[in-house]
Amino acid sequence: MAASAIGADGFRTGMVAITATAGDILNVNPHVHAIAARGGWDSDGEWMPVPYVDRDSAERLFRAKVLAMLTGEGLLSEERARVLMSWRHNSGFSVDDSVRFEPEDKKTLEKVARYLLRPPLSLARMTYTKGDDEVVYQRKAKGGRPGEEERIDALDFLARVIAHIPPPRTHQIRYMGHYSNVSRGRRRKGKEEPLTPGHTRESEVDGLTDAERRARRREWARLVRRVYEVNPLECPKCGGEMKIISVILEHKVIRKILEHLASKGITPGRDPPENSRPS
Repeated sequence: MAASAIGADGFRTGMVAITATAGDILNVNPHVHAIAARGGWDSDGEWMPVPYVDRDSAERLFRAKVLAMLTGEGLLSEERARVLMSWRHNSGFSVDDSVRFEPEDKKTLEKVARYLLRPPLSLARMTYTKGDDEVVYQRKAKGGRPGEEERIDALDFLARVIAHIPPPRTHQIRYMGHYSNVSRGRRRKGKEEPLTPGHTRESEVDGLTDAERRARRREWARLVRRVYEVNPLECPKCGGEMKIISVILEHKVIRKILEHLASKGITPGRDPPENSRPS
């Protein structure tokens, strides 16, 4: 999928994918959790970043790849695949890349990895009293509020749990691309180039520490002040320094936010200077 999105010959990224089958209340909901590099290496060993991912395009590509795989394995007829591909408003597939972190952010990496490896059943959300015919299972909390409880027949609940037990010797975690076992083995034997050309890592190339590299990534705020003559991190109400909690790149989400602000009579900001507008 990454090679299709980039369109570069020999493009290869790295990804660790974990297959999951359980929904919020142990319902069957097959999906994939993954930690993927925001870019990849081309055939010359040069790093190619991916600055923006269009979720709609990624969703359509993901759907096409999955349906092609199922038809190729004989698990889905081509007629049924065409019907599924014709769905426009609800494709049955979804892609979410809202969680992002920098390579040196080990704390967030560990937190995300622990989330991906969590078991389908949470004992903390389950209540069962011996002799009862029902199991009380609580949905995941949202917005700081506890999730709703659902009462499930004990045998039905047991059937839901059994449905998520994988077959023997089935791998739930897969390492692909640059992170695959084959690639790592070839690098250990010296048969494959390391992460960057010249057998050097990022710290050896730029000579910066992790703290200095994080500070350099924040330079965008200073550049915005110089070009647009406005501090993007200064609160327009109190003048205090704001903290970045999210970077939104999707056009539909940005348009929805701006329309919501306009409906309340709020002007998000002023236009850029005349000499900085594109002609």
